[in-house]
Amino acid sequence: MTRRLLRPALTALLFAAPASTLHISRAAAQAVITGNQSMTATVETIDPETRTVLLRDKKGGLLNLTIPKDAKNLPHLEAGDQISVRFFQTMAADIAAPGTPLPESTVSSAKGYARRHPHGTLVSFQRQRVKVVTVDAAAHKVTIIDHADITRTITVRQKALQPLLNSLKTGDDVDVTTMDAVSFSVLNRTVNGDVSVTEKTGEQTPAVTPAH
Repeated sequence: MTRRLLRPALTALLFAAPASTLHISRAAAQAVITGNQSMTATVETIDPETRTVLLRDKKGGLLNLTIPKDAKNLPHLEAGDQISVRFFQTMAADIAAPGTPLPESTVSSAKGYARRHPHGTLVSFQRQRVKVVTVDAAAHKVTIIDHADITRTITVRQKALQPLLNSLKTGDDVDVTTMDAVSFSVLNRTVNGDVSVTEKTGEQTPAVTPAH
């Protein structure tokens, strides 16, 4: 089974994933951890057109990692590379004040070296505004409509997010944010000599050729 990572399925993930940490105020639910995983995997394939990297873990499971188009400052990967990788994800939601601008999504990336191995870090904040159609706080349900005019009713399963329902009313705009952080090291490559770390936001930097 293939799992897709770094996809902006914001609302569905927010109201379905289990939470392990919370910080709640009357009109916001922030820093809810919905994913934290580390593994060693093999790069199976890389598709430049769709910007996806297919990984196989030690148990044979497949994971499809999608790289945002603005994340260009990352170490080069090839099929067959052995990588150690960590995924970390949080979700947040807050009521948008009337007249505030739409939230913007951002991507940042960095590359360097960890214990002489090429190392990359990618942080993606995907933000979306939805409008509340109806809310049933007692049943932990809310009906929302998104920017594509798609309406759906969602059961809020995370206890950390349920108090937010008491603050919602029909017509409220809610900003939903998912943060995906991925860090990885290429274990089958090492580099000799002085090394440095570069960090960019949506920019391409010259690649450093490591020693095999």
